[in-house]
Amino acid sequence: MDIFKVIPRELLRGYLKYFPLRDGKISIYKLFNEHLAPLPELVEVQIKLGFKLLLDLNEPSQRLIYFFGNYDERHEIAMLRKLLVPGDVFWDIGANIGFYTLTASTLVGPEGLVVAFEPGPQAWRALMANLHLNHRTNIIPFKMAVTDAYGWVTLYSRPEIADGGASIIPRPDPACHPDLCPAVNLDGFYKDFGGAPPTFIKLDVEGAEDRVLAGGRRLLAGPDPPLLLIEMNNPQSVSDYLQNLGFVGAQLYRRRWYLLQDPLRAKSRNMLWFHPDHDGHRRRLARIPVIEG
Repeated sequence: MDIFKVIPRELLRGYLKYFPLRDGKISIYKLFNEHLAPLPELVEVQIKLGFKLLLDLNEPSQRLIYFFGNYDERHEIAMLRKLLVPGDVFWDIGANIGFYTLTASTLVGPEGLVVAFEPGPQAWRALMANLHLNHRTNIIPFKMAVTDAYGWVTLYSRPEIADGGASIIPRPDPACHPDLCPAVNLDGFYKDFGGAPPTFIKLDVEGAEDRVLAGGRRLLAGPDPPLLLIEMNNPQSVSDYLQNLGFVGAQLYRRRWYLLQDPLRAKSRNMLWFHPDHDGHRRRLARIPVIEG
């Protein structure tokens, strides 16, 4: 063990995790994180939300979790902690290594359910390792893509990492590798899977949001639609589709959620979508709350 590396590493981790002011943290992290990352590169860490993660420190987003002790979408995670309750059903579309999946598993409890979809080869292996590490019985994982139809699709991803940018949309990155994977749509999966409808769907599919939503029209237009957290790679088309179904979007800005009419003016990459006429949505959102203007 190199004590001359261990001490500065733990000082950096302590500062990034616990120092209350965030100004300058990212700059300091960028200067030192690669040099101070430990060997071996696969490490187990305890997350304060109540679960463990096995992290590959070769992958930048996982290395960030190691040093900061949290996900870069910490405000979205904080929102989930207010909205999800025991007994809820959470669908994680694009689960990657399982941060949202395990967070939701903790929040919905043993009487709830988390369904996790992850088609990427390396991400799937990492997801399964993390589910095994935490011994959760309320998570059902599927190695599938979600799109607008049942069948097979080509997934483009970097084969050496749990690629958070994996997508069924072709990418210009020459390091990406095409893999065939099974695919389902939301309406068909819900019909075949049975059980309670999802309370909340998190959607992170790197540009394929339109296809996922098109395959879930009956579910989204039904009497008990889910809340949606969507990474908005196609803001205009996604917004048009959801607004036609009666949904309203809210953006994250300075730790608060604000109603947003024009998706092209959003200041956050993720948007929260809800149905203002749905009593359950209104009651839950009062816990955040969503601010007008």
